[in-house]
Amino acid sequence: MASLDLLSSGFDAVRQGQYRANTAAAEIARAGAPVGPAAAGAIPLQPATGQPAASTRVDSNRPVNLTNSLVELQQASRDVEAGAAIIDTADEVLGTLIDIRA
Repeated sequence: MASLDLLSSGFDAVRQGQYRANTAAAEIARAGAPVGPAAAGAIPLQPATGQPAASTRVDSNRPVNLTNSLVELQQASRDVEAGAAIIDTADEVLGTLIDIRA
């Protein structure tokens, strides 16, 4: 059914946006992380709770480009918004089909 494919596409777009946001956030967090042998491969912690801030390991050997990371974060936001719009449209289509059939 076409509406289920549309829902699947929407969920995939949201999932990709979340992955892109997590990756960009880990890069941004890495910019403020201390550089040293103990920090290599570490997962940044949230200051308030001490819980891991991301599930992505931090590679402290690469330089961080904050501009690219912020652009990726904005693109992730747009991916999630587009996926949500697709899901809303699929919901409306499915609702219309159910109304017609009932």
